[in-house]
Amino acid sequence: MEEAHLAPSVRVPRQGRSKASYERMLVAAEELLVTKGGEAFTLSEVSRLGQVSIGSIYCRFESKDALVQSVQLRVLDRVDTRMLTQVVAAREAAGSLLAIVPLLVEAVAETLREHAPLLRPLMQRATHDPIVAQTGKASYASTAAAVRSALLAHRAEIRQDDPERAVDSCFRVLYAAIARYLGFGSAKEAAWEGRWDVLKQDLGRMLAAFLMMPSA
Repeated sequence: MEEAHLAPSVRVPRQGRSKASYERMLVAAEELLVTKGGEAFTLSEVSRLGQVSIGSIYCRFESKDALVQSVQLRVLDRVDTRMLTQVVAAREAAGSLLAIVPLLVEAVAETLREHAPLLRPLMQRATHDPIVAQTGKASYASTAAAVRSALLAHRAEIRQDDPERAVDSCFRVLYAAIARYLGFGSAKEAAWEGRWDVLKQDLGRMLAAFLMMPSA
């Protein structure tokens, strides 16, 4: 799945030993993204941490940018799989709009928090790397579509005049609030304000109230 989306500058190995070396490169780059951020680490550090030669890295990736972009694909593949699994579980567990909203808040919030150490530097890098930005937007759109579908399954209970607009607004508010709390993007000083459990509870209540309130 990942290989089909890799840029032409990435040469994915097919043989066992080469694949093991390639995996160590990606694992090392992930660890360095977490500990040093998207800009500070070097390919020399990837070489040392992953126990691979610089030559082997350049054999697979034409640049550090290509390596980071490949790491992002791996990370978002895990994020999307986890997110969609949790959204499906919420749909199966909830029999009403009032029940599903807090479950969806929990699914989005905890999936993003679980992967925050890697998502944070990738989202910061997206401000100047168009490939990272585009890939991130595709992941965001996937989550938005899943949450939107889950909410619209209870369309009959939504009292807003335009249910599609209402659920779109709910997702944007939900994602923005969670992203701000987790320190995604550039507003680092806003991260970790307040209690995490209170934020989730209040988001669930506010979004449910909005959806079930008649339009003015």
